[in-house]
Amino acid sequence: MSLSGRERTSRAMVLPLAVATLVAGLVVPLPASAAPKRPIEETRRQLEALHDQEEAATEKYNDLREDIASVKVRLTATQTKIGEQRKAVASARIALGKIASDTYKAGDLATLSLFLSDRPDEYVRANGVLMSLGDRKAQAMTDLLDRQQQLVASMTDVQEQQQRLEKSQRDLQATRIEVERRVSKTTEMLARLSGEEKARLGQLQIGQDRTSLEELGIKIPAGKRLTCDDVPVVAPNARVAKALKYACAQLGDPYLWGAEGPRNFDCSGLTLMAWKQAGVTLPRSSQQQARQGTKVKAENLQPGDLVFFHSGLTHVGIYIGKGLMLHAPRRGDVVKIVPMRYNSSFATAVRV
Repeated sequence: MSLSGRERTSRAMVLPLAVATLVAGLVVPLPASAAPKRPIEETRRQLEALHDQEEAATEKYNDLREDIASVKVRLTATQTKIGEQRKAVASARIALGKIASDTYKAGDLATLSLFLSDRPDEYVRANGVLMSLGDRKAQAMTDLLDRQQQLVASMTDVQEQQQRLEKSQRDLQATRIEVERRVSKTTEMLARLSGEEKARLGQLQIGQDRTSLEELGIKIPAGKRLTCDDVPVVAPNARVAKALKYACAQLGDPYLWGAEGPRNFDCSGLTLMAWKQAGVTLPRSSQQQARQGTKVKAENLQPGDLVFFHSGLTHVGIYIGKGLMLHAPRRGDVVKIVPMRYNSSFATAVRV
């Protein structure tokens, strides 16, 4: 059967539409899981950044705790001093009262009015009497004025310290919340990763550590973490040996922010406790520890030196020789030995 021109044109238009409809029906939207995955290296960098922010907040928390402890000690000492100064003022008044009595007996009523005034110090300044008094009288007045000034200065100091303490305590609470927020953010990101992605991240880290160690000529024994015996660690003196012995004994202990042992540590908590065994008292935060001892260049490092990382000095470890350091890395990790491969973030080192 032959077709008219109009019929042929109609069929020519219908056929492509039918094919397009059929193809459209076969195209099924891709499930969310089939969306392109974020490269594992990018994921690792994002997690590293979150961990660094978490650690910075943790060290700020440690710094504030140290400041609060220091202010409390100073506040107690000043309050004790105020008690002693009150007694000194009372004694000076008694001594001045004795002179006032002697002055009355001598009939010097003009001078007596000075002693009986409510503010003898103002009277002295207004009338210039002090220089006209006899040596004994002048010394008694000077002693009283000095003691009063010292007492006022101490009381002002106490008020300022109390205000500083209250502010530091508020800041401490705010920083604790900030740490917990950072921890929560990192935890949420980890929770979104699949089991495969987590395994790949772990293998990536292990592979990097192993490669870095092999480049240093050190092999990790099969089936276990690197120990100080595997390096081995050679201390330059007995004092350093005590600090390193303690640090080496903590290998495998879990990281916990704000902890300084005996079973958990953060980075500065570990260095603090290690050097405590050698009789050295370090401050609590990494930033404060970086101000201790003598600065050392990277090429002159010796076992026992403290090595600091990032521009804010928010991470610290103990150098153990052969390009290695021992440290408490971050939450979810343990105290371990790693190469000093943070070349871009290495900031400074000190010898305590």
